[in-house]
Amino acid sequence: MSEMRRPLIIENRLPKPGQDDPSAKKNRNRKLLKYALFTFLGIDALLAAVLIYILFLHVPYFNLKQVDVTGNRKLSRAEVVEASELEGNINLLTVDLSAIAARLKRHPWIRSASVYRRFPGQLIIEIEERTPRAILVAGNLYYVDEQAEPFTRHLPGDPLGLPLFTGVRPEDLKTKGAEIQEMIRIGLLLLDSVERSGAELDPNGISEIRIDPDEGLTLQTGSGKTIVLGKNDFEGKLQKFGRLKRFLTQKGEWNNARIINLDFEDRALVRWDKAHLQG
Repeated sequence: MSEMRRPLIIENRLPKPGQDDPSAKKNRNRKLLKYALFTFLGIDALLAAVLIYILFLHVPYFNLKQVDVTGNRKLSRAEVVEASELEGNINLLTVDLSAIAARLKRHPWIRSASVYRRFPGQLIIEIEERTPRAILVAGNLYYVDEQAEPFTRHLPGDPLGLPLFTGVRPEDLKTKGAEIQEMIRIGLLLLDSVERSGAELDPNGISEIRIDPDEGLTLQTGSGKTIVLGKNDFEGKLQKFGRLKRFLTQKGEWNNARIINLDFEDRALVRWDKAHLQG
C-alpha cells in the first residue's frame, strides 16, 4: 500500500483574525507616502507662487508707467485720467480695473468705460462720450444727449449751436422727469425727420422747440414763425407744412405768416403778421 501524503498545513500563512494582510498594508503605506509627497509638492508650489507674486508686487518693472486714453473727443486725456482717480507709483498687478471704470462712468460726459492692463506697465482706458444733441432750458441750461437725457450743465462760454428745448420749469425736472425726457426724445426724432425729408422746413432754421405735456411740441424758427405740431403724426404734419408753404409762397403771403397751427386733422390755421393785417 502506497504511503499516504501528509496534508499541507497553511494555517500559519493565513492572517489571523484582526491582523492585516502584509501585502495590503504595504500597498496602503505606498499610497499614503505618495499622497504625502504630492501634498508637500502642492504646498511647496503654492508657497513658491505666493512668494513670486509678493516679489512682483515690489519690483519696479510692473509699476504703472503709461496711461493711454481712447474714445475721448470733448474731454482731454488729462481730464479722463483725473476722473479715473489713479494713484501715482502703483503696481499694475494691484490695479482694480472695475473700480476705475466705475469712477470714470461717474463723470457726466462719459457714458461707458473699459480699462485694460498691458504688461509690464501700461494701462489702457477706452471711453464712450455722450453726444450732445440739444440744450434744455429749465432755469439753468442743460446738455441733452442722444438718448434725450439731460446730463450736465451748459456753462457760460459754451457754444450755443444746438436746438433749444424750452417750456420746462426747474421743478418739472423732479416731478415730471420721465415725461419731459419722452417729449425731448420725440422732439429729437422730429428733428431727424425734418433733416431726412429735405422738406420745406430747414432744421438749421429751428431755433427753439417748446415742450408742453398737454399741447405737445411747438417750433420756433429763426425767421420768427411759430409752428404748432401737437403730440402725434409729425410726418403727416411736416408734409402738410410743405404743401402750405408752397401754396402761400405762390400767393406771395409766406413771409406774412407768423403762427401756423398744424395740429388739425384736415386743415391748418394761419395767423398773419399784425402789420400785414393793418395794411
